[in-house]
Amino acid sequence: MKDDVLKFLRGLRAVREYTAETVDDDALNEILEVGRWTSTGGNRQPTEVVVVRDGSVLQKFANWGARPAGSAAVSLLLVSASEQSGFDEGRMAERLALAARAVGLGSVVATLKNEGPDEAKKLLGIPEDRRAQTLVAIGHTDVEARRAMPKQGAAARKPMAEYAHRDRF
Repeated sequence: MKDDVLKFLRGLRAVREYTAETVDDDALNEILEVGRWTSTGGNRQPTEVVVVRDGSVLQKFANWGARPAGSAAVSLLLVSASEQSGFDEGRMAERLALAARAVGLGSVVATLKNEGPDEAKKLLGIPEDRRAQTLVAIGHTDVEARRAMPKQGAAARKPMAEYAHRDRF
Protein backbone atom coordinates (compact mmCIF):
# COMPACT_ATOMS: atom_id res chain seq x y z
CA MET A 1 0.00 0.00 0.00
CA LYS A 2 2.69 2.50 1.03
CA ASP A 3 4.67 1.83 -2.15
CA ASP A 4 1.54 2.32 -4.28
CA VAL A 5 0.81 5.68 -2.66
CA LEU A 6 4.41 6.85 -3.02
CA LYS A 7 4.47 5.75 -6.65
CA PHE A 8 1.20 7.63 -7.23
CA LEU A 9 2.62 10.81 -5.68
CA ARG A 10 5.87 10.57 -7.67
CA GLY A 11 3.87 9.95 -10.84
CA LEU A 12 2.11 13.32 -10.90
CA ARG A 13 3.17 15.04 -14.12
CA ALA A 14 2.35 18.42 -15.59
CA VAL A 15 -0.01 17.72 -18.48
CA ARG A 16 -0.38 20.52 -21.02
CA GLU A 17 -1.91 18.56 -23.90
CA TYR A 18 -5.58 17.61 -23.70
CA THR A 19 -8.20 15.99 -25.92
CA ALA A 20 -11.48 17.75 -26.69
CA GLU A 21 -13.38 15.35 -24.38
CA THR A 22 -15.31 17.03 -21.57
CA VAL A 23 -14.76 16.33 -17.89
CA ASP A 24 -17.88 14.86 -16.33
CA ASP A 25 -19.48 16.45 -13.28
CA ASP A 26 -18.86 13.44 -11.02
CA ALA A 27 -15.10 13.60 -11.62
CA LEU A 28 -15.10 17.37 -11.22
CA ASN A 29 -17.03 17.16 -7.96
CA GLU A 30 -14.56 14.56 -6.62
CA ILE A 31 -11.69 16.93 -7.43
CA LEU A 32 -13.45 19.88 -5.82
CA GLU A 33 -14.23 17.83 -2.71
CA VAL A 34 -10.50 17.10 -2.25
CA GLY A 35 -9.81 20.82 -2.56
CA ARG A 36 -12.52 21.66 -0.06
CA TRP A 37 -10.91 19.37 2.51
CA THR A 38 -7.35 20.63 1.97
CA SER A 39 -6.01 21.83 5.30
CA THR A 40 -4.99 25.45 5.70
CA GLY A 41 -3.06 27.48 8.24
CA GLY A 42 -5.28 28.01 11.26
CA ASN A 43 -8.14 26.42 9.29
CA ARG A 44 -8.73 29.87 7.74
CA GLN A 45 -9.81 28.34 4.40
CA PRO A 46 -8.79 31.48 2.48
CA THR A 47 -9.14 29.99 -1.00
CA GLU A 48 -12.26 29.52 -3.11
CA VAL A 49 -12.51 28.10 -6.62
CA VAL A 50 -14.16 29.41 -9.77
CA VAL A 51 -14.88 26.51 -12.14
CA VAL A 52 -14.45 27.69 -15.73
CA ARG A 53 -15.59 25.57 -18.68
CA ASP A 54 -16.36 28.36 -21.16
CA GLY A 55 -13.92 27.95 -24.05
CA SER A 56 -13.68 31.67 -24.74
CA VAL A 57 -12.70 32.36 -21.12
CA LEU A 58 -10.21 29.47 -21.15
CA GLN A 59 -8.64 30.98 -24.26
CA LYS A 60 -8.35 34.34 -22.48
CA PHE A 61 -6.56 32.58 -19.62
CA ALA A 62 -4.17 31.13 -22.21
CA ASN A 63 -3.61 34.57 -23.72
CA TRP A 64 -2.91 35.95 -20.24
CA GLY A 65 -0.04 33.50 -19.72
CA ALA A 66 -1.72 30.30 -18.50
CA ARG A 67 -1.30 28.61 -21.91
CA PRO A 68 -2.50 25.09 -20.99
CA ALA A 69 -5.93 26.50 -20.08
CA GLY A 70 -6.61 27.09 -23.77
CA SER A 71 -6.89 23.39 -24.54
CA ALA A 72 -8.17 22.16 -21.17
CA ALA A 73 -11.76 21.05 -20.67
CA VAL A 74 -11.97 22.98 -17.42
CA SER A 75 -9.81 25.29 -15.34
CA LEU A 76 -10.14 25.86 -11.63
CA LEU A 77 -9.20 29.46 -10.86
CA LEU A 78 -8.10 29.81 -7.25
CA VAL A 79 -9.38 32.93 -5.54
CA SER A 80 -7.64 33.74 -2.27
CA ALA A 81 -8.41 36.19 0.49
CA SER A 82 -5.06 37.98 0.19
CA GLU A 83 -1.47 37.86 -1.04
CA GLN A 84 -0.57 36.30 2.33
CA SER A 85 -2.56 33.20 1.35
CA GLY A 86 0.08 32.05 -1.15
CA PHE A 87 1.19 28.99 0.81
CA ASP A 88 -2.36 27.73 1.30
CA GLU A 89 -3.11 28.47 -2.34
CA GLY A 90 -0.13 26.41 -3.45
CA ARG A 91 -1.22 23.50 -1.28
CA MET A 92 -4.71 23.73 -2.75
CA ALA A 93 -3.40 23.75 -6.33
CA GLU A 94 -1.24 20.68 -5.77
CA ARG A 95 -4.07 18.78 -4.06
CA LEU A 96 -6.45 19.59 -6.93
CA ALA A 97 -3.82 18.30 -9.39
CA LEU A 98 -3.40 15.10 -7.39
CA ALA A 99 -7.18 14.63 -7.24
CA ALA A 100 -7.37 15.06 -11.01
CA ARG A 101 -4.79 12.31 -11.38
CA ALA A 102 -6.72 10.10 -8.97
CA VAL A 103 -9.83 10.30 -11.19
CA GLY A 104 -7.79 9.59 -14.32
CA LEU A 105 -7.34 13.12 -15.65
CA GLY A 106 -4.31 15.20 -16.51
CA SER A 107 -3.64 18.62 -15.04
CA VAL A 108 -1.11 21.38 -14.64
CA VAL A 109 -0.80 24.35 -12.30
CA ALA A 110 -0.47 27.61 -14.24
CA THR A 111 -0.51 31.31 -13.44
CA LEU A 112 -2.10 34.31 -15.05
CA LYS A 113 0.51 36.93 -15.85
CA ASN A 114 0.69 40.68 -16.44
CA GLU A 115 -2.86 42.06 -16.76
CA GLY A 116 -4.35 38.55 -16.50
CA PRO A 117 -5.26 38.51 -12.80
CA ASP A 118 -7.01 41.90 -12.96
CA GLU A 119 -8.78 41.08 -16.24
CA ALA A 120 -9.92 37.70 -14.92
CA LYS A 121 -11.34 39.35 -11.81
CA LYS A 122 -13.31 41.82 -13.95
CA LEU A 123 -14.51 39.12 -16.33
CA LEU A 124 -15.64 36.72 -13.61
CA GLY A 125 -16.98 39.18 -11.03
CA ILE A 126 -14.26 38.51 -8.46
CA PRO A 127 -13.86 41.28 -5.85
CA GLU A 128 -10.85 43.54 -6.45
CA ASP A 129 -9.36 42.81 -3.02
CA ARG A 130 -8.99 39.10 -3.82
CA ARG A 131 -6.02 37.34 -5.39
CA ALA A 132 -6.85 35.46 -8.62
CA GLN A 133 -3.64 34.37 -10.28
CA THR A 134 -3.26 30.60 -9.96
CA LEU A 135 -5.30 28.04 -11.85
CA VAL A 136 -5.34 24.31 -12.36
CA ALA A 137 -6.04 23.32 -15.98
CA ILE A 138 -7.67 19.88 -16.18
CA GLY A 139 -8.64 17.55 -18.98
CA HIS A 140 -8.23 14.16 -20.59
CA THR A 141 -4.57 13.69 -21.46
CA ASP A 142 -3.76 13.73 -25.16
CA VAL A 143 -1.62 10.60 -25.06
CA GLU A 144 -0.46 10.90 -28.66
CA ALA A 145 0.78 14.45 -28.14
CA ARG A 146 2.64 13.38 -24.99
CA ARG A 147 4.27 10.45 -26.81
CA ALA A 148 5.61 12.87 -29.41
CA MET A 149 7.35 14.95 -26.72
CA PRO A 150 11.08 14.44 -26.03
CA LYS A 151 11.66 11.99 -23.17
CA GLN A 152 13.23 13.40 -20.03
CA GLY A 153 12.74 10.72 -17.39
CA ALA A 154 14.78 10.44 -14.21
CA ALA A 155 17.76 12.17 -15.84
CA ALA A 156 15.83 15.45 -15.72
CA ARG A 157 15.81 15.40 -11.88
CA LYS A 158 18.68 16.47 -9.67
CA PRO A 159 20.45 13.61 -7.92
CA MET A 160 19.30 13.15 -4.32
CA ALA A 161 22.68 14.36 -3.02
CA GLU A 162 22.18 17.71 -4.77
CA TYR A 163 18.55 18.01 -3.73
CA ALA A 164 18.43 16.96 -0.06
CA HIS A 165 20.90 18.29 2.51
CA ARG A 166 21.15 16.54 5.88
CA ASP A 167 21.60 18.71 8.97
CA ARG A 168 23.42 21.46 7.03
CA PHE A 169 23.23 22.98 3.56
